[in-house]
Amino acid sequence: MSNLATWFNPSLQVMQRAKGRSAVAAAAYRSCTFLHDERVDIQHDYRKKGGHVSTELFGVEGLKLGMEDIGTLWNAAEKAENRKNSAVARELMVPLPHEWTDEQRLMCVRGLSEMLVSRYCVAVMASIHRPSEGDNDHVHIMFTTREVDSQMNFGKKTRILDDMKTGEVSKLREEVCRVVNEHAKANGSGWYVYAGKFSDVDASHIPTKHIPINSTQEFRELMEVENKEIVEARTELKRIMTESQEVTSQLNLALEAIATEAKKEPIAPIIEPVVPSTEVINGVPEWVATSSPFSEPTPPKPTPKKIQDVKADSSPSPLSISLNYRHAYQEVRKAYTKRNEVRDIARAWIEELKELEDDPPSPGARIFSKVVKGLGLRDTVSIYEEKIAKAHEQLARCKKHDERLTAIINDPERKRKYFEWQQWPEHRIRVADYEATLPDAPRRYPNLLANSRNNPSPTSPQPEPLNSEPWNNVANKQQFDYSDSPYYIADEPK
Repeated sequence: MSNLATWFNPSLQVMQRAKGRSAVAAAAYRSCTFLHDERVDIQHDYRKKGGHVSTELFGVEGLKLGMEDIGTLWNAAEKAENRKNSAVARELMVPLPHEWTDEQRLMCVRGLSEMLVSRYCVAVMASIHRPSEGDNDHVHIMFTTREVDSQMNFGKKTRILDDMKTGEVSKLREEVCRVVNEHAKANGSGWYVYAGKFSDVDASHIPTKHIPINSTQEFRELMEVENKEIVEARTELKRIMTESQEVTSQLNLALEAIATEAKKEPIAPIIEPVVPSTEVINGVPEWVATSSPFSEPTPPKPTPKKIQDVKADSSPSPLSISLNYRHAYQEVRKAYTKRNEVRDIARAWIEELKELEDDPPSPGARIFSKVVKGLGLRDTVSIYEEKIAKAHEQLARCKKHDERLTAIINDPERKRKYFEWQQWPEHRIRVADYEATLPDAPRRYPNLLANSRNNPSPTSPQPEPLNSEPWNNVANKQQFDYSDSPYYIADEPK
């Protein structure tokens, strides 16, 4: 099966005047050019902006567009709208594979733009970006909200993309995936993109949570910790499912082999033990006197009184025990590190709550807010209350994470395995020897191996100095007290 591109998440947004958006300003930013917005008489200069690769214009049949027509196209799009809350443009942002060449990405973008032109009869501007840091190649595809003819006259609105009941947005997403997959196949890429949920294709896939672009730094850090845990759990779940499938396959083969053997060789019946007779006839034992005269007399062989079931030794191997101890050690250390990160975030939210409580809105502001709310507008008191509620929500989230991580750290079985791994070097030596046999695996604990083999001590543990263990610090023996601040409210904010 091809590689599923889990990073693929094309987004469609609408640029509205009510939100302060301008098609001319957006086009200047995405094409990194200088444009003049004739409607509001404002100039937008983004010629020094980095990360721009290329920009191309596409129109309906007969409409020839070049780079010099960028300002003309989007100023005309602005003039075609008269309402103050009009939608002036739409934008489709699509991630592009970093492994492709610039020419391959450009051909794919042209295919996407031509699909939009033929499907909705709109004018399109596609700008490919590549940030200086990372491999986040992507394209911004801006297109008009109205149909455009060959003389650049704007016609009726493409309402089909505004009504969610028509399902056109989902169909558009499927078309984007179809075009990208066709280019991936032509480029020989071993992966594909999917318009639905990734869990429909990969049962082990766990989706991460979306981080809004306007999130605060503290909220972003907290969500990044959660998404990191999800990615780690996704890998572990895939490994467990693969091992489960292998075990199931081996079990089925073993059952088939047992059934085949059972058909070939029937199970021998249990025979009662035969005890040789001790009677003597004319000075000769009975079993000799009653035997055939044409064969050597053979004494009967006693059979066991009953057949004993032989149970296989199901005890784990020493290597499995050592690997289990190391896994528990890594779990505790990882939980300890993440808990410290969560508590730092919680302290920051408590400080923010304190600052908010120290600077509440004045009585005059509260009176004025009632008037502003009557007009349907947001006021400073509402914004202040939203910040308070958000801080309480984040503290509750931190507390939930703290309790879960503390439970992992204080689990008695994990703690026992943790210290077993720390105190007995034999486990680490056994794991290191095993990993040394793996292909391209780096050798771990070189100093420990050298010292332990030169001075073996199989009967006594060799404790090592513990650095910042979860149970050493007295402050860490108790759970972080989120209620130590008078600004924290345990109940969910209303």
